[in-house]
Amino acid sequence: HRLVLTASDGGRPALTGTVELLVSVLDANDNAPQFNQSVYNARLSEDASEGNLVARVSATDPDEGRNRELMYWIDTFNPSTASGIFSIDAKSGEIRLTGSMDFETVSLYELHVKAQDKGMPPLSGHCKVVVEVLDV
Repeated sequence: HRLVLTASDGGRPALTGTVELLVSVLDANDNAPQFNQSVYNARLSEDASEGNLVARVSATDPDEGRNRELMYWIDTFNPSTASGIFSIDAKSGEIRLTGSMDFETVSLYELHVKAQDKGMPPLSGHCKVVVEVLDV
């Protein structure tokens, strides 16, 4: 916002002074990240190789600057043994296979993913990734 402030004294003739004020409004971290989907579904055969892309999650935050920058991570794994099988890229939201799967042992995995902005205080959003393992 630009404001022009003029002050005048009570003399005759009146003397005045003028100054222009520039007011910058900074963004507050008032929006939490929102995922494009609440549940992402993926299907992989049990012989899928390590490094295979499982899913790419995506969240957005309408704030500005650091309040908009997001980091992703897998909050919980179900079953907990999945922590050695899946990993997520903190910047891109890409979930990749980092271990081997066996349909006869586990046929369905649930990953709870969190996106958190870099604001102060940070705000977060959540989604679920369901991975169905296909028998070979």
